This record gives sequence, C-alpha cells and structure tokens, in this order.
Amino acid sequence: MNRKEGFFKRTGDFLAGQGFYIVLILCVVVIGASAWAMLANTRDEGNFLPVAGELEDRAQLPPSVPTQGGMGHERPAAVPRPPEAGAFPGWGEPEETVSPSPPPPEEQPTVQEQPTVQEQPVVAVEPEALQFIWPVAGWVEVPHSLDQLIFDRTMGDWRTHAGIDITADLGEQVLAVANGTVEQIFHDDLLGTVVVIYHGNGLQSLYANLMEVPLVTEGQWVSMGTPVGAVGGTALAKSGVIHHLHLEIIENGETVDPLLFLPER
Repeated sequence: MNRKEGFFKRTGDFLAGQGFYIVLILCVVVIGASAWAMLANTRDEGNFLPVAGELEDRAQLPPSVPTQGGMGHERPAAVPRPPEAGAFPGWGEPEETVSPSPPPPEEQPTVQEQPTVQEQPVVAVEPEALQFIWPVAGWVEVPHSLDQLIFDRTMGDWRTHAGIDITADLGEQVLAVANGTVEQIFHDDLLGTVVVIYHGNGLQSLYANLMEVPLVTEGQWVSMGTPVGAVGGTALAKSGVIHHLHLEIIENGETVDPLLFLPER
C-alpha cells in the first residue's frame, strides 16, 4: 500500500514539475500523427499539395481549363494522354501530304478562223494603145537603116541612120506624135536642138534639127498633135540637104523604125 502511494506520489511530483513539457510533447506527437495521416490519405486519393513551382504554373493556366479540387487547392483536370503508336490503326501515323490541285487552266478565247480567200491570178492589164500621127506633112527623104549603110551627103561617107528624115518647110510646126511628157530638151552639135517626149512603157520620140527655141518645157504634159517646136537648120549633119525634120522612135533604149508606129498614108 505504501509502495503504491509512494509511486503515485513520485509520479505526481514528476508530473507537477515536468507537466508542461510532457503536455507539449504530446501535442507535438498528436499533431504530427494527424498530419501524417492526412498526407497519406491525400496521396491515396491522388491529391497532393503543390510545390512552389506548381503554384506559378497554375497561375498561368487559362480560366477555361477545368480543375479538380483537393485540400482546398485547385489544379488542372487530368488531360487524357494519346494512346501509344500502334494501339489503334492509323493513330500516330503521319498524315499524308495532299498536294493542292493545280488551278484549272484559263480558257483561251476561241479564235474563229477566217475563211481562206482564194487568191485570184494577177492578170496583166495592157496599157491603152497609143495613137500616133505624123509630126509634119512631108515625105521620107532618108529611111531608117541600122543593117545597111547609107551615104550621107553632108558628111560624105557611108553610115547607119537611127531615124527617118521627113521633108518640111523651114519654120513648119512640129507636132507631138502621141500623148506624153516632155522628158528632155538639149542642143547637140550634130542633131541641133532636140526635144524628147516619153510616152510610157519605155517608148520615147525624139525630134531633131528644130529651131533654137522650142515651144515646150521639160516636164510638160503634151497631147498628141501639140506643137513642140518648128523645123530649123541647127543640125550640122543635115546642112547639106533640104530642110527636114529628123525623127527617131526609141523603145527600151533601142531605136526602131518610126514607120512601124506612124499611120500609113
């Protein structure tokens, strides 16, 4: 009995002296045990207290992301992870690159072919035939001769004759044998005063042994029968014969017989 009383007495004295510390230790133990129990329960449910880094991440989450609650804190809802490659056919395989279809070609305007015009053969149109008259009213004293030599009484020798000599009175008017343009007027030592008329198509008429002053000018258009000058005595080669007109017809640069063009009498 005395032992029990002594034990309780000693215990009471110890508790009386150290009671504060004992109570403090017990409180710490109880708090630690409660905290450990709560932490274990949280880990079992998948909820855990966030660390400092996670708090910053959560602050940057958009408000539209759903969260789950736990321990008075919020964290993003778990996002389902995609299944591993091969779990489902076609999952995780790279998508085929589809080349964009080229734009359709622009439609070219339809060009209607012009009907082929068959070319008509070019038909040469013959110029209107010239009409000729005699330049003076005389007769042919010396004919045209290129193949045979003719004796020239003035020069006293035998020579060819490029034109014809037509007898005429001194001062008689000399007429244009056909329509044309006065091409040249000049003085030649042997032929005297000369007038040349161009009739077209390479045809010319030459009038020589005229008086010094002709009646036409170069470039002047003359009609058949227009006076071009008067019979004179300016030709040195014709001084030994009676008064006459020397007439030549030149075709493409070659002298021809004027009688081929003058009308028959």
